[in-house]
Amino acid sequence: MSIEKKYFGTVDGKAVGLYTLTNKNDMSVSLMTLGAGVQSVKVKDKGGNLGDVVLGFDEPEHYVNPDLGYQGLTVGRYANRIRDAKFTIDGAEYNTPKNQGTWTLHGGGRFSFNIWSVDETDDNSVTFSFFSPDIQDGFPGNFTMRVKYTLTDDNVLCIDYTVNSDKKTVANPTNHTYFNLSADSGETVENHLLQVNADYFTETDGDQLITGELSEVKGTMMDFTAMHKIGDKIDEPFRAVIDGVGYDNNYCLYNTEIGKLSQAAVLVDEKSGRKLEVWTDLPGIQVYCGGWLARDGNPGKGDSKVTYRRGIALETQFYPDALNHPNFPFVYVEAGKEFKTLTKYKFSLV
Repeated sequence: MSIEKKYFGTVDGKAVGLYTLTNKNDMSVSLMTLGAGVQSVKVKDKGGNLGDVVLGFDEPEHYVNPDLGYQGLTVGRYANRIRDAKFTIDGAEYNTPKNQGTWTLHGGGRFSFNIWSVDETDDNSVTFSFFSPDIQDGFPGNFTMRVKYTLTDDNVLCIDYTVNSDKKTVANPTNHTYFNLSADSGETVENHLLQVNADYFTETDGDQLITGELSEVKGTMMDFTAMHKIGDKIDEPFRAVIDGVGYDNNYCLYNTEIGKLSQAAVLVDEKSGRKLEVWTDLPGIQVYCGGWLARDGNPGKGDSKVTYRRGIALETQFYPDALNHPNFPFVYVEAGKEFKTLTKYKFSLV
């Protein structure tokens, strides 16, 4: 196992560092100080050829453009959508940025678009941290998030999130990496096979905001309980999917016990033989196939452009807007009490 640090570029005059972890199988993961983000993941296919299986950019300034989809970045304080950009804790109302329509998306973006500190490194891990003062972006509490990435010799990338606050507050951290296991710049993810371990999804309205209701996936285009191609039904008309966009929905995992690690999803590219398992100790996963991205004209890494349906984000999380729905599984961050959550991405061959 080894680690290498290099200069990646600048954003708003601030230097961005890039840390690359490499294991005994030649799998490597490159991590940015910008948004504590994943810039590349290189793993072998069934022929033994290394390929980069995540989308991203050669230049760091593209990562801070929200129209390019938060590629690889850590999201906080609260991932996904908050309806009407407000919530209450113990009777006190808090108002967050309206950075998408009348609601908040991904906490307003501050966590993702800033340079994070590097607290610790060793041969197989990097730990980043970011401090957010009380009421920054409307969220209560002097708040610190630490994100530790660990690469193992059995090709598992572990992401440990640790949150501390001096006031009762909310946290819903996730990682926004887009995977394309083919590592082929000409391929979308529509031919990838997907399984999601969920019988229910969270209902949404015409703006794709959460209504508070849960619906069964059985008998609908939302059903991935048995593995099948993403493209099989992605364009099928359905009330919870916006025409032309396709999947951008939260699934309610079989396991709703917060803190208990379970498999959330499995992604397979048959041509390359690569397989990805997603594990989490949170109750939800957002399946987003890049349907809001431009069909052409966007930058990327070399010939691999960040465009329409080229990658799938599998975002482990509390349900969207859970802080406004008492019927959803959720825990608050209590003052002086550490909150932790874990996501694992396990790579293998079929």
